[in-house]
Amino acid sequence: MRGASQHWRRPSGAPVRRGAVALAVALAGLLAGLLAASAGAADDALFAAAERGDTETLVRLLDQGSDPNAIDGRGRSPLFLAATAGRADTLSALLERGAYVDLADYDGNTPLVQASAGGHAECVRRLLEAGADPTLESAAGFTPLQHARRARHREVVAILIEAKRRAASGATAARPPPSAGVSRPGRRAAPEKRTYRPGYEKRVAAVIGVNDYVSWPRLTGARPDAEKVAERLRQLGFETVLELYDREATRGAILELLGSRLAGVVGENDLVVIFFAGHGQTETIGRGTREQKRGYIIPADASVEGVFSTAIPMHQLRALTNRLPAKHVFYAMDSCYSGLGFSRALGIVRKDADDYIDKVTSLRSVQMVTAGGEGEEVIERDGEGVFTRSLLDALDGEADANGDGYVTATEIGAYVAPRVTNETGARQSPQSGRLEGEGEIAFEIRANR
Repeated sequence: MRGASQHWRRPSGAPVRRGAVALAVALAGLLAGLLAASAGAADDALFAAAERGDTETLVRLLDQGSDPNAIDGRGRSPLFLAATAGRADTLSALLERGAYVDLADYDGNTPLVQASAGGHAECVRRLLEAGADPTLESAAGFTPLQHARRARHREVVAILIEAKRRAASGATAARPPPSAGVSRPGRRAAPEKRTYRPGYEKRVAAVIGVNDYVSWPRLTGARPDAEKVAERLRQLGFETVLELYDREATRGAILELLGSRLAGVVGENDLVVIFFAGHGQTETIGRGTREQKRGYIIPADASVEGVFSTAIPMHQLRALTNRLPAKHVFYAMDSCYSGLGFSRALGIVRKDADDYIDKVTSLRSVQMVTAGGEGEEVIERDGEGVFTRSLLDALDGEADANGDGYVTATEIGAYVAPRVTNETGARQSPQSGRLEGEGEIAFEIRANR
């Protein structure tokens, strides 16, 4: 989290006030929860129309400005509800109007999982044609194909096997044959298998910093830290830096920024950096061997008591990368939480191999570095986060361990983690690693040293 046990960030050595502050936070959280419930009622009609297959009402609501990617208290989108209920025409209308095909609920179940488990063959076809990923597992750890087999939905099994075969053979689109007499205008084809070039065509960033919260304790250094990162990225040659600060950084605005605005300016050979500074939180789900950790970033309008329904879970944030055609995505998160599921990172790039940079920047990669883990607080010194200061120094070239003129995401993690841990007396221990792909994100810093 970004802060101590009451969820706020404090300067190093400053006392933590509880009691009256905690009471005020709880009361503010209650008020924010009531306001959030009132605002959420506006989406109820959209959810109901999706679930019952009322396409006419749904289209009217979307045309009036309703969000096709709105989610309810369980993280379910209109597309999720339509897929679960087998409403194929309603599902197509949502896809036409920008619904994210793989937006999972809070448990990690995608619309394709739901349609497959329910035996809704036509929904499965349309989701696959829109680019749904058939390899994404459900909360139970099963793929859509495994769910269909367990439920003995033979037609769905055949559709998914054919999609898998086409993907394995390198076909440009895993399109199962359409049903006779079914018209499906306007849907998007599945994405082609991409081959990337070395380096980057464009560098694009989304930078979010929140000091001023509706319900959570106010911070002091989060927005200034984010503004410094935005400026440094411009100095590193980032052509587009999209910024979102304080009360404007609501849950809806953050999702719109990352899922729509950012996707609109990113190409397939680009580098994307997503930086967030603000509160973070960890939720523990299940018990014993089924216990899981779920990390959240806290938007400006989140309630203290309603993190599950008003914050943004990291798995949803990670899923948004599927909306980006970018080759490389780098998350730098100046907040603390757990449950990220990193895989092993590459080693430090060899100094004598310029072609190695070309090779690893030609491969897809999503990587992340965070300020700390569950239960830790983000430490500030002189109004600046220790993590962000280390990140900025890393991008200045201090993390270039082999002197090749590039700072990689792996080098950033290797530099930031021990420095922050030492400077904070182990009260804050950054985490880093790879979330997807086999490539390596690289920042060229020759001109900045």
